[in-house]
Amino acid sequence: MLLAASPLLEGIGGRYFDDCNEARVVDRRDEFGISGVARYALDPSNAERLWEHSLGLVE
Repeated sequence: MLLAASPLLEGIGGRYFDDCNEARVVDRRDEFGISGVARYALDPSNAERLWEHSLGLVE
């Protein structure tokens, strides 16, 4: 909740955070489930495809 309400992040969006720090980009998680954000989650073309698919589900 602290991160979501921080004035330091006003106007900043589209980023992933882990324990109040910007998450590092990882290619894969290890067996311990080390956190981070997958490269594919930051891909704008993936976001566009997901958006279009989602629109088709609600029409």
